[in-house]
Amino acid sequence: MKHRHTVDKLSKLLVYILGRQPDEFGLLPNDNGYVKIKDLMKSLGEEPGWRHVRLNQIREVIYSTGSPAVEIENNLIRAKDRTRLFLPEIPDTFPKLIYYAVRQRAYPVLLGKGLAATASGNRIILTSAIAMAQRLGRRIDPSPVILTVNSEIARKNGATVWRFGKHLFLSDCLPLGSFNGPPLPKKRPEAKQVEKPRSQATSATPGSYYLDLTIDSTHKDHSKKRSRQRKNEWKRNRTRISRDKVNGWPDA
Repeated sequence: MKHRHTVDKLSKLLVYILGRQPDEFGLLPNDNGYVKIKDLMKSLGEEPGWRHVRLNQIREVIYSTGSPAVEIENNLIRAKDRTRLFLPEIPDTFPKLIYYAVRQRAYPVLLGKGLAATASGNRIILTSAIAMAQRLGRRIDPSPVILTVNSEIARKNGATVWRFGKHLFLSDCLPLGSFNGPPLPKKRPEAKQVEKPRSQATSATPGSYYLDLTIDSTHKDHSKKRSRQRKNEWKRNRTRISRDKVNGWPDA
């Protein structure tokens, strides 16, 4: 019974998210009411008490009942009953400031060019609260950049802005001049390249040596001759001493 109760509780939560208040969870269904399953899983992972939910548990909600409350098509999911699901609308009044989360690596480009309408017609999701913008941003980047958008300036510069539920706003573009964000990090100065000392030219034939042909050959012969004389000098001294003793000559 406890497991059955858990399945029914998850089914009710999915109906609430997909069929009533998707904006509360930072989700935007398409025109047919579908949201991407991976986006739903991310939003559930942010909710205390529901971070353990996996796709097989969602499938169990569908296959364990004769009349499931949700349905899956490929990588999309929607509530079957969408009579209470609201549509985007252009309100009479807007909050002056709304917020948009962008990836860090895309921020410099957006800061210089703005964000144009996409060819597919996908709308840009903004929020009225910084906390929600940070929540949406962490789904795409561990450290997202949060832009502050002036809704009035954006509309004056050609953007169309809709409200979607209580928490989300949608736009078809973000014109330059309608938003601001933190300054770009300063580039580190390039380290000065220390000129390496020129290494001595290596020999084309390592391990070998060249004869110095400028040395006089006669000088080499004299050196060898003197070397031999010094080498044999002790023999001559020994012979002379022996001869002196035989002849009875006193030592010098």
